[in-house]
Amino acid sequence: MDIKEITMLIDHLEKTSLVELEFKTGDTQLSLRKKEAFARPIDGAPVPSGQSQQNLAEENETEIQEGEYIASPIVGTFYRSPSPDSPAYIEEGSTVRSGQTICIIEAMKAMNELEAEYDCKILSILVENGQMVEYGTPLFSVERV
Repeated sequence: MDIKEITMLIDHLEKTSLVELEFKTGDTQLSLRKKEAFARPIDGAPVPSGQSQQNLAEENETEIQEGEYIASPIVGTFYRSPSPDSPAYIEEGSTVRSGQTICIIEAMKAMNELEAEYDCKILSILVENGQMVEYGTPLFSVERV
């Protein structure tokens, strides 16, 4: 697959209502996602058919608990452990200390360890292992201890 073919796929994705496209052929694998695939609805934003703004707000409240968040400092891929066969750095309910590694964000083939900036309890993990995240994406809901 050359850059011309990739550019054609990107153009096609932009012209459709799709937010994600995965393409595999032989040894080549390509995954494209629009920003909308990561964004959360905000007040005044279009709501998917069959849902009201109130229903969407209620879903988001249960999905994201109130409190503080640890957000991604960079764009990349979120990993809960240092390797696929290693245990996760933390679990929901874990208490972490300032400076403790809590996840990895892979960006441009570099594995960047994200450390807790303060002592806290992990209330919930908000993204899936292997998920692409953008700068500022909430990763963990936390409570300072």
